[in-house]
Amino acid sequence: MSHKDAESRITDLETKIAHMDTVINDLSDMIKSQWDRIDLLERRNKLMTDDVKQMVDFLRTAPEDDAPPPHY
Repeated sequence: MSHKDAESRITDLETKIAHMDTVINDLSDMIKSQWDRIDLLERRNKLMTDDVKQMVDFLRTAPEDDAPPPHY
């Protein structure tokens, strides 16, 4: 292998590594963004779950008589 061929191969490898580095950074940013979104959705889900539990508890403790409310 000539010096020119070796130099060309090294340049090609450096180019591929630079491209791979860019792709890895892009993927890392994407994963970070997705985890942030997942965290947000998990917090919202927890809040909604708590709200539903409160509504269920309220309905369980609500009086069961069928009398109309006093404003009728």
